[in-house]
Amino acid sequence: MHGARAYKVIKQPLKNGEAPRMNWTEGPATWKQLRFLSHHGYKPEHMLTKTEASELIRKFGGKPEDFAAVATASLQEVTPHETADHLRLTIEEARQVIVDSGRNHIEDSKDALASAVAKRQEFWLDTCRQTAKMSVNSPQVQELYQKHGCRFVEPTRKQVQYILEALDSVMPHWEGKHPELFYQTLELNFPELMRRH
Repeated sequence: MHGARAYKVIKQPLKNGEAPRMNWTEGPATWKQLRFLSHHGYKPEHMLTKTEASELIRKFGGKPEDFAAVATASLQEVTPHETADHLRLTIEEARQVIVDSGRNHIEDSKDALASAVAKRQEFWLDTCRQTAKMSVNSPQVQELYQKHGCRFVEPTRKQVQYILEALDSVMPHWEGKHPELFYQTLELNFPELMRRH
């Protein structure tokens, strides 16, 4: 497998008569590909690309083209610096700035905190979204999606924030060592979000 890459979804208009398409080779495996492999008893040991998943599907007697994700977006490479830990630290720093700032800067500080909270929510939402719907497709998001998030339909921002606040209150820094707690807590509190096979 090639080095991990992060991708950001960029909307681009289609030319006349052009069908929507996506660079298929190096993007992460789709939920449908992973589900097919899981139903056939295969558990990936690393993050699969679409090409690797297609080869495995072929070995299990499936037709990889049946699992091709057609998207109207292309993926653009971005720097993978926004990990779950980084996003939590950004929120902590923004809260501290609010405490330290004077009246003149309080509104800007509140805006920075709201932005940090929204980015963190988006990160965890992305871990439950299919690749074509992800806003920022970092290696950590892909790994969490393949290990845990693919079992869920997309939660709401309110549900995600509820889980984040619950975990933050009982176990600071949980996402660094135990990110699976997000999905366990999500399943316990919102069982209706589990995908049905």
